[in-house]
Amino acid sequence: MSQLETPLGLSLLMCDTIIEDKHTGKKTLVGLFDRVHARRFPCVHPFMCVFVSLTGARGCFPCEVICRHQDSHTVAFSAKGEVSMRDPRQVVDLVFRLSGVTFSKPDMYWLNFVVDDVPIMMRPLFVMESGKGGKERKDEGEAPAEPGEAAPGQ
Repeated sequence: MSQLETPLGLSLLMCDTIIEDKHTGKKTLVGLFDRVHARRFPCVHPFMCVFVSLTGARGCFPCEVICRHQDSHTVAFSAKGEVSMRDPRQVVDLVFRLSGVTFSKPDMYWLNFVVDDVPIMMRPLFVMESGKGGKERKDEGEAPAEPGEAAPGQ
């Protein structure tokens, strides 16, 4: 991919779900978050979405969302896709739906988006143990108590 073809990243967001209107193509992002809370580790986050917006390129490119632990660089999850851009002025939205994501321990993770093996955007994801960082929770069952909270690992 030449430098002129590299897409420009506009957004990289995590949320509970994304609703897409079939008639208009408009997307509604529900439950945006930058942290996940869990009572025990490893934990499994049942379902999350990653939303990506790109512009500034023309062509068809392989892409990937990768989430890695900040120190060990262990991959918590990754999802591959392809982005097709007809016009550099076009804004293209990508949706990655992920289920059963396992986080081995509480810490900071980095969510990266790459196009044709070229890093485009990144943002932190904080995985926290409940009761830390001002979030106190009751231990009631295995299901998340609220969006952004992960269930304990199996």
